[in-house]
Amino acid sequence: MGKGVPILEGSTMVSKVEDMNPELPEPESFPYDRFLTVKEKRERFIYEWDRGLHPGEVPVLIYPSWDMWNDNTCAERQLFLQWNLWGMATSAEWASDGVFPHLQPWYGMGLYASAFGCHYVWDGDSAPQTRPIYTRADQVANIAMPNPMASEPMREVLERIRWYRKVTHDQLPICLTDTQSTNDTASLIMEVNEFFMTSTYEPERLELFMNAISDLIIAFSHMQMKEIGPNLSLPGHQMLCHPAWSGISVSDDNMAMLSPKSYEVSAVPYNSRIAEHFDGIALHSCGEIGHNISVQLRTPRLRQVECSASVIVRDSDPSPNTPESLRDGYRGSDVIVKVRINKQEVELLDRLLAPDFKCVLAVTGVETQKESEEVYRRFKERISRITATWPDPAATLQY
Repeated sequence: MGKGVPILEGSTMVSKVEDMNPELPEPESFPYDRFLTVKEKRERFIYEWDRGLHPGEVPVLIYPSWDMWNDNTCAERQLFLQWNLWGMATSAEWASDGVFPHLQPWYGMGLYASAFGCHYVWDGDSAPQTRPIYTRADQVANIAMPNPMASEPMREVLERIRWYRKVTHDQLPICLTDTQSTNDTASLIMEVNEFFMTSTYEPERLELFMNAISDLIIAFSHMQMKEIGPNLSLPGHQMLCHPAWSGISVSDDNMAMLSPKSYEVSAVPYNSRIAEHFDGIALHSCGEIGHNISVQLRTPRLRQVECSASVIVRDSDPSPNTPESLRDGYRGSDVIVKVRINKQEVELLDRLLAPDFKCVLAVTGVETQKESEEVYRRFKERISRITATWPDPAATLQY
């Protein structure tokens, strides 16, 4: 989950949880066998697709529309878990090439900023926010990595992981919490205009500060992994996941606002540290990111990207990408690009898909199981018409 997108991946905008009234499952009533059977079957397809065994296929993900990102659900463990379980169980019944893959120990986007002294602010029905506590570069020039256990939100994340494991008897995957990137986190700790200016034109002044944030991300990710144990879901939050994959998911929303020069010096080095450490990174960003794709692709072990594409319907991103910018930016890279696209914009696939563009579609705005079947069929038929015109991979093999 990134800044400004108060919805779960694949969902349509829902103002309040109270607007929906499904029967929420308890851990004891969750259909574990059914969910895990469907999950395994769909993951087998994803694994084969990733290895090139389904040429002409494009995975289509359709998840239930529900809002977990508000005051009540974030603050209340039990309610948050119930909505998470409901989404997972329901996703296994809908037409889709994947299920919603994991439990999420989500506790706001300011988690890493909180460790540096920023306080959570709870405001109405929104998720908790943080406010910068530093205004000048010299105030953070010599800052050291803080103790993660001194942060109440970080302790809460670890406690939720332990509790999830206990109440589900270790039967379900769990992902890491929403990991904001080093750049994103720095802009929450330090006044944003000052941070952008200094990190772009005098990045050496913030190097210790940025490395301290990166150290914390690495350290706390390992703490979460230890608590999650064998059911770790990777890359995690927002991403297409598979048990055989490596790397962690990182929300890198500032990518949309930074110039290529700024992104190169103030984001890529620290994303690269994380990618090297965890043998991969998957990057989410809201907003238009086309101007930075070529720079982003310099990140070693970049496994996956998550973003949106739209022309008319902007239910999951107020500033979505054009299909062409994603297609042309990532084609030939072998990076999986998970693209959120509204159910009404199936025609955009003509402008999005390409033989050398590794695309996964997360279709938003779907409201019922019956509608999921219709939307899935419509998208798959469109994909088949498009890919039928592509060259046969077997015909291009060199002997």
